[in-house]
Amino acid sequence: MADSSMTTQQTPRAFGEVYDRGYQHYTGPRLGRAHAFRALTGYSMKRALGAKKRWTAKVVPVILYVAVALLVIIPLGIQGFIDAAEILQYWDFFSVAWLILGVFVATVAPEMLCGDRREKTLILYFSRPITRLDYLMSKLLATGLLTLTITLVPLAFFWLGRQLLADSPVRAMQDNLDDLFKIVIVSVVVSAYLGALGLVVSAFTSRKAIAVGVIVVAFLFSSALAGVLQEVFGNPDQKAWFALISPARTITEFVLGIWGQVNSDGAFGNPLETWIYGAAMIVIMLICCAIMYWRYVPED
Repeated sequence: MADSSMTTQQTPRAFGEVYDRGYQHYTGPRLGRAHAFRALTGYSMKRALGAKKRWTAKVVPVILYVAVALLVIIPLGIQGFIDAAEILQYWDFFSVAWLILGVFVATVAPEMLCGDRREKTLILYFSRPITRLDYLMSKLLATGLLTLTITLVPLAFFWLGRQLLADSPVRAMQDNLDDLFKIVIVSVVVSAYLGALGLVVSAFTSRKAIAVGVIVVAFLFSSALAGVLQEVFGNPDQKAWFALISPARTITEFVLGIWGQVNSDGAFGNPLETWIYGAAMIVIMLICCAIMYWRYVPED
C-alpha cells in the first residue's frame, strides 16, 4: 500500500497542453507599399476632418466649408439678378478667403502628425512596407488634397456658375477655359505651399493646440514682419523681395500675376516676376519637406 502511494506521488503531472487551432500562413495577395501609401493618405484625411470622432471635432471644418461656400454663392446669386455686378473676381478669392485658408490649414495640419507622435504609433507605421519618405509624402498629399477642397473646389464652382449665367453657357465655357486652367494651377501650388508650412510646424510638437497656435501666430507675424522690413530697410527696388517673407502676400502677388493684375496698394513697390513668387513657394515647400524628413530620421 505504501509502495503504491510512493509511485503515485512520483508520477509527473502535466505542465500544459497544446491545441491545434488550425493557424496557417497568410496566402492572400500582398498589397505592398503603394496600397499602404494610399491607405495612410485616406486615413489621414478622414482623421483631420474628424471622422469617427465626437461631433465637436467636426465643428470647425464644417464652419470653414460653409464660410467658403457662402463666399462664392453670394456673389453668384447677386450676379444672377444683376448682370453688371461682379463682386468677386478669381484673383480676389485668395485675398478675401485668406483667413479661412489660414485657419483651415492650422486646423488640419496638426491632425496629420501630432497625433501619431503623441500616441507613439510611428514605430507601427515604419514596421510596414512604407518608408519615412512615404509617410511624410502621404501626409503632405493628404493635407494638400484637403486644402484643395477649400481652394480648387469653390473656385471651380464659381467658374462654372459664372459660365452658366452667361447668355450662351457652352460658348462661355469654351472662351474661358484658360481661367479654369489658371484656377487649377494656382490652387495646386497654393495648397501644397500652405500644407508644407503647416506640417513643418506640426512636426516639432505632439500637442495639437500648440501647433495650431504657432501656425496662426506664424502667419500673422510673417505678414507684420514683411511690412516692417519693407518700411525700414526697403528701397523702391528691393521692397518687393520682402513680400516673400509673408505667405499671404506671396500668394496674393502670385495669383494677381497669373491673371495679369497688379496689386493696387503698392505697399511693396513694383511686383516681381510672377514665376519668382511661384518658384519661391516651391523652394519653401521643398525646404519644409527636407526639414520634416530630417526630423523623422531615426536618431540612432
